[in-house]
Amino acid sequence: MDTDDFYLRVAHALSGCQLVEQELKLYITEALDLAKKCIGDRMPFKVSGENYADSSLERLIEAFRKLSDNDALVTELRQFKDERNFLSHKGITHCLDYEGELFHKTAVEFQDRLEAIQSEAQRLRNALHEEANKFRGHLMVRRSQECGLNSPQCAWSAQKTTRPA
Repeated sequence: MDTDDFYLRVAHALSGCQLVEQELKLYITEALDLAKKCIGDRMPFKVSGENYADSSLERLIEAFRKLSDNDALVTELRQFKDERNFLSHKGITHCLDYEGELFHKTAVEFQDRLEAIQSEAQRLRNALHEEANKFRGHLMVRRSQECGLNSPQCAWSAQKTTRPA
């Protein structure tokens, strides 16, 4: 493996990690849009996906955790973050010798981790997409009509938060 090939493989693997971040941002944006639609004019709701546009992967995972009950997926995302951080922050230097030249034996071993994170990134993107599909239908309905208390989902939410007189 030559040096250029190594760097291309690293870039390709890490681009999949960026797509996981994008999928998290999309999930957060849509979940917050749904919350805003359900809340309507009953109270101010000034949180949007734009608040997370430049967030770190760690902050995105924490936001996702607050908007989802899928604890297993949160755990998997945290493990993914740890591996991604190693590969992107320490992995390249791990494969270089003292003179900054590629240490081929280590680079070949490193390739297995790059391939593993690529497939894990794809799996996580699909899992996040499926998790968002659980509420996307409600979001689409609410984008075309106002979310008032006549809506079964919002009426249910209002009943859960209404205190007895």
